[in-house]
Amino acid sequence: MLRKLILILLLFVSSAFAQLFEGGTRIITGGGSSAYYFVGKTGELTITVNLWGFVRNPGRYEVPSSTDLVQLISYGGGPLKEAKLKDVKIIRNVREDSTIVEKVIKVNVEKIIEDGEPSPILLPGDTVVVPGGSIDVIKDILAILRDIGLAAGGIAAIINVLRR
Repeated sequence: MLRKLILILLLFVSSAFAQLFEGGTRIITGGGSSAYYFVGKTGELTITVNLWGFVRNPGRYEVPSSTDLVQLISYGGGPLKEAKLKDVKIIRNVREDSTIVEKVIKVNVEKIIEDGEPSPILLPGDTVVVPGGSIDVIKDILAILRDIGLAAGGIAAIINVLRR
């Protein structure tokens, strides 16, 4: 009897923590496992870029060499409703003298869409980060606390049963 209860407890706690860590990746990757997408025609010159954050399909994209920022976000299924399009970043490795330096280019995509400004052309190896609002960080923290509370409640219930 005691062995069965301990086994149930271990299964419950391990599944709760697995869900906790699975849900926590949403902030960085937009959720789910990594993905690779090819968007191009056979024989077309392509580049590889990364799309992270609050878009429908984050991942690694192989796109035509003339792809701009708005096109990449569109290839990614578009921004999620929580996306902060005013604060999109392009992270680009740039050679300065004999070293490679990471350069961060901040782009207001809302302004590009509203005013018709040109969208920056992407270069090979660029990483585009579409951030979410601060309310989403709070939601994720509350979800983690909820999962910990559920695990603690389950443990307390099992301990209560064992004491009887």
